[in-house]
Amino acid sequence: MKVEKIEEEINKFKTHLAFLEKRLKEIQQSCNHHFCKGNQYYEKCIKCNKVNVLYY
Repeated sequence: MKVEKIEEEINKFKTHLAFLEKRLKEIQQSCNHHFCKGNQYYEKCIKCNKVNVLYY
C-alpha cells in the first residue's frame, strides 16, 4: 500500500469514529438511565453503558 492510500484510509476511519462518538453521546443524553453498581468507584447504566464516577 502506498502512504497516501493509508493516510486516506486513516482519515476515513477518523471521520467515521467521530460520527459514532457523536451518536453515542446523543443516545446516552436521551437515555432514561437505570444504573447498577459497578463497584465502589463507579456505576454503569444497564441500557446505554454510561458510566458515573462515584469516587475520585
